[in-house]
Amino acid sequence: MPFARPRPKWLAACTTVGITATLLSAGTTGTAGAVVGSPAPTGQYVSVVKLNIGDEANSRACSGTLVGPSWVLTAASCFAATPGAAVPAGRPALTTTATLSDGKAVAVTDVVPHSGRDLALARLAAPAAVASATRAAAAPAAGADLTAVGFGRTRTEWVPAKLHTGTFTVNTSDATTLAITGKGTDAICKGDTGGPLLNDAGHIVGVNSRSWQGGCLGTDRAETRTGAIAARADGLDNWIAGAKARSVILASGATLQSGEQLLSESGRLVMQADGNLVVYHVTGGEGRGGALWASGTGGNAGAFAKMQPDGNLVVYKKGSTGDSPSGALWQSSTFGNPGARLEVQGDANVVVYTKDGGRGIGGHLWHTDTYPRGDRLASGAKLMPGSWLTNGKSVLLMDIMGNAVVRELATHREVWGKYSWDWYSYLFMQPDGNLVLYKKNTTAGALWATETYGGSGSYATLDTNNSLTVRWQSGGPRWNSNSLRGAQSNRCLDFNGTDTMIYDCWGGPNQQWEHTPAKEMRLDGDRCLTAETGAPQSSRLKALPCDGRGEQQWNYDGTTLSSVIKPEQCVNVFSQAVANGSPVGLWACGTGTNAKWKRP
Repeated sequence: MPFARPRPKWLAACTTVGITATLLSAGTTGTAGAVVGSPAPTGQYVSVVKLNIGDEANSRACSGTLVGPSWVLTAASCFAATPGAAVPAGRPALTTTATLSDGKAVAVTDVVPHSGRDLALARLAAPAAVASATRAAAAPAAGADLTAVGFGRTRTEWVPAKLHTGTFTVNTSDATTLAITGKGTDAICKGDTGGPLLNDAGHIVGVNSRSWQGGCLGTDRAETRTGAIAARADGLDNWIAGAKARSVILASGATLQSGEQLLSESGRLVMQADGNLVVYHVTGGEGRGGALWASGTGGNAGAFAKMQPDGNLVVYKKGSTGDSPSGALWQSSTFGNPGARLEVQGDANVVVYTKDGGRGIGGHLWHTDTYPRGDRLASGAKLMPGSWLTNGKSVLLMDIMGNAVVRELATHREVWGKYSWDWYSYLFMQPDGNLVLYKKNTTAGALWATETYGGSGSYATLDTNNSLTVRWQSGGPRWNSNSLRGAQSNRCLDFNGTDTMIYDCWGGPNQQWEHTPAKEMRLDGDRCLTAETGAPQSSRLKALPCDGRGEQQWNYDGTTLSSVIKPEQCVNVFSQAVANGSPVGLWACGTGTNAKWKRP
């Protein structure tokens, strides 16, 4: 029979949902709730987070799901001042913390509600090192079974210590919601609001919004209904893209204290404890390089930054009042613009705008010039310090410390890098085809080069396999950062369609080996370096379709490439041969250079 639409009274009372799983409940002072069902197995649903909203005297809790390193998808109603009230975009009205599955607690700095669904994206103050979930492309069909996951109440616990899950059947759906009913006694309880509904593939199809809470602790025992409403999670690409592009703002008169930071989708503005105000790419910082701009005020521990009411951004010494020139260490020189604000834009550019300017309507007063420059470096072009390339999957950073680094956006892991630590060095795609890392203000102090001179019109691209590639003017590859060059032969690991071997390095797709988080050495997208069954000594290596077998897993430390299932066996050029076509396979790891492989 059709699912009965909840009455207004029901809606007001149940702005949080509880499932028979361990979920926290919004709108419950000092308590939490969970899906009435079974405890989730340890290690499953690692993307599900617990949201704590408010202080001890006025607290509530919800569930949510990581859908990106810095973003949690949850219910907008979790952040409502009163049930049913609209939720404004921006910093949450109450202090909010997300507790991740690895135990780390991270502050929520920004909330972006959806205009037509009970959904919100919550931005984290620091990227999570936990895997994100995937959203389904379409709504589930009526009759489909779904799994609800959350930290809300159960039948017997107010504040469960772990996730619970419950099974629900889809009754009906409309353009924005799903109506579901718990199977058996499974129900959604307070604290499960914002938790995910997952299909058989583990993809998010909905976000729990409200429920009858039949059987949940604290609910009238006469209430036995286990129906619930969830917001659909498909068709949100444009909304999510818009949220990620949002700037993080330091308002007129506001201060960024020592140790504080502002984090956008791509940029991180940090008022470091040493007194330096620094813009990092989001994949950098914390000892990982990636600085794109700095005020140069290091050595002044405790310094702070203030967006003055007169429009000037100033870094002041510790102990300064924040309004006297005597304490100023650096300034943007944008005074005379009352009400101006600072924005850390989604593209990592940090800009001071006039009070009524910004977002395409002018009013730009000062900026760090740290936005991306596309996904390629044309012939004759330079990638200057503080600039970067991106293809949406990975980035090539030319940081101000003289380091050229390729990192994956989803994981922030480094896949290639050339570290010079020669401040303000830059990359130059020379007209002769050579990509060179030069010292500041010179074309004579080469620090590193691809040695691909002799190809007029060559250019460099950042490819979707996380590789930096130098290409001929016609587009063909010449050099590739994913190559594995043998230390003894100076030739590259190559696959000829039948076997692996060493061959002259030329950057082609049969020499591009991407080391993935799954420890694969992936070739050309869908083939993996594969040992014979059991990875025995003398095993020949091939590039076969990737299927997750142990023989396709490899440890790579930047020098040796060893089998995960047989760590004592390393990729080796047999008989220490150096000629083109020499076979490659597994042999006992040793100190020989025929078992050493480096990125170019």
